[in-house]
Amino acid sequence: MDDMQFVPGATFRMGTDAAELDSIAERVGLDSSFPLLPEVPSHEVRVGDFYMDSNLVTNRDFSLFVEANPEWGKRAADPALHNGRYLEHWTDASPEEALLDNPVIFISWQAAAAFCAWRGKRLPTEAEFEWAAQDGITEAEFPWGDDLPNDSLVNWGGDGIETTVPVGSYPPNARGLYDMAGNVWQFTADPWLGSHGETLSAANDVEETALDPSIRRVVRGGSWGASAANLRVRYRDSHRPFDAREMVGFRCARSR
Repeated sequence: MDDMQFVPGATFRMGTDAAELDSIAERVGLDSSFPLLPEVPSHEVRVGDFYMDSNLVTNRDFSLFVEANPEWGKRAADPALHNGRYLEHWTDASPEEALLDNPVIFISWQAAAAFCAWRGKRLPTEAEFEWAAQDGITEAEFPWGDDLPNDSLVNWGGDGIETTVPVGSYPPNARGLYDMAGNVWQFTADPWLGSHGETLSAANDVEETALDPSIRRVVRGGSWGASAANLRVRYRDSHRPFDAREMVGFRCARSR
């Protein structure tokens, strides 16, 4: 559970230039570049050294958390902090044995943050996730490189599986991180303030909104139902923090 990979800090280009959108949309099969607009503009970001979990948090991992913190159990969790579907895939107090090594789903952002804190970690920032998803040398479109997704690389919407699979079922990226695309969307620490342009213009509000538990959170990576566009390193989306769903999970990070 504590297997982590060191990710050296760097200044890197985060996001996408507007001039690139149409060609990217065409390559990944989008009719319009509109879904890619939140990636604009590209801008330099500095991240410090950090560690990232090699794998997504599994049902097995989360069951140990619930055992140690029963207030986060399926029936005990504060109903004000989820949508009524919290740990819906668990039969009762624990997951089915067949799902132990699958990523935990039907969780809230608050539960994910609490789990990471219990392990002495935290949720990764959006910038950390984007930097960790790439190889640190190229600006490849996907965690595995520039090739379009296929069933040997990722659990995605094109493979017909239509559910989660055990973590680590596909090759890791160059940093030794598994499932940085596909399987489940992953919560980050960051509040969703719109496009990069909107976020940059509201920089003074980021710290304040990060403390608001009702603010949507940035999710990254795509899921088992994702298109090629969603699996890209720079693709951004958001999710309601209380909305426990079947396609959203998480992994933890730790500062050096």
